[in-house]
Amino acid sequence: MTALDRSAGFRQRPSLTSWIVSLIFIVYVAARKLVAYAGLPSQVPAFALLAIFLGLFLVGQFYLPRFGRYRALYFLLQVGVIQALGLLQPYEDNWALLYVPLSFQAVHSFPLRTALLWGGAFTACLALTLIWTKGLVLGVGFALTTIADMAFFVSYELWYAGHKAALQESQEILAELQKSHQKLKDYAVKAEELAAAQERDRLAHTLHDSISQMLFSISLTAESARLLLDKDSRRVPALLEQLQELTVQALAQMRALITQWRHG
Repeated sequence: MTALDRSAGFRQRPSLTSWIVSLIFIVYVAARKLVAYAGLPSQVPAFALLAIFLGLFLVGQFYLPRFGRYRALYFLLQVGVIQALGLLQPYEDNWALLYVPLSFQAVHSFPLRTALLWGGAFTACLALTLIWTKGLVLGVGFALTTIADMAFFVSYELWYAGHKAALQESQEILAELQKSHQKLKDYAVKAEELAAAQERDRLAHTLHDSISQMLFSISLTAESARLLLDKDSRRVPALLEQLQELTVQALAQMRALITQWRHG
């Protein structure tokens, strides 16, 4: 499941581009209203509505994810403010650009399907108001222009959010792979240490058994030589030679096993 499909929305902060575009559109609409409504009775309500929109927008940029189920109320209030701006006389079309920053917030506040539904609601509201105030032909023309702007900037924001989510997911996967690789290295080291310890134990048992057998043979041969020393001394030299051979063999075998134990 990608970030675009999560039920909690993107859970990512808007891009710097969306911030800049939003502020440009808000400043542009405010400047146009300042010129168009200068000295007219609609000047005060226009700037009051703009101030409300800007205040809610800034609050939403930082705290909208915390609103929970009240996020829908936030967007309804913003839609109401924008629509009220669109009905002020003299009629203009620039107020509809405020739906662009509102669409950015919807993208980062809801799952993709819900955000698209809100986008459709924004489109319907601005189109109906523009047709009401400008007439069918001009209204549809202005509406299509604004909708194209919304589609362009929101598509970029969707791409940015998806790219950022994919990059974060790749980094998380890489971190997990690095952890798994380190665990495998640790297991390999432990396995080598365990194998070396088992080999040393095996050599120690072999050394013990071999030397015990050799020492028993040496002891038996020495005891036989001692007993024959008084009874049959002619057989003693042969036993002494056998005793010497056993001693040499025991020393050689012991040295070989010790060498293997050290290098094991």
